[in-house]
Amino acid sequence: MRLRKNDRGHARQPDLTGLINIVFLILIFFIVAGTLRPFWAQDLELAKIDQDSAASGAPRQVIAHANGRLSYAGQDIQLEALAQLVTAGANRTANKTNAAFTIVADGRLPGRDLLKISRTLRIAGIENISVLVEREQK
Repeated sequence: MRLRKNDRGHARQPDLTGLINIVFLILIFFIVAGTLRPFWAQDLELAKIDQDSAASGAPRQVIAHANGRLSYAGQDIQLEALAQLVTAGANRTANKTNAAFTIVADGRLPGRDLLKISRTLRIAGIENISVLVEREQK
C-alpha cells in the first residue's frame, strides 16, 4: 500500500487557538485579581476642606544635602533662616505641638549636622520631627 504524498509540500502548522485562549483567560484573571481589594467602608464620605486649609496642613520638609546645604520649599536656606520661618509658621497655627516636620537627609550628611537641624527645629517649637530614610536592601 502506497501512502499519498502531501500535495502542498509543506508541513502542517499547529493550531494555537487553545493556547491563546488560555493566555487570555489568565491575563483577565490577573487584571481582575489585582484590582479588586476589599473596602469595608462603602458608605464613607470623606471630609472636605478648602484650599487654604489644605496648604497649611501640608507636611513641611527640609532637604539636607551631603555638603550641608539646606533646601526648604525649593529654595536654598541657612539654618538660622529656617528657624525663623518655622517659628513664624508655628505661630500662625493654633496648635504648635501638632506641627510636623520631615528632614530629608542625604545619607552622606554627617550626623552632627542632622542633629543641629533637628535641635533647631525643636527649639523653634516643632515637637513632631521625622527623618526620611531608605530601607537597605539585603
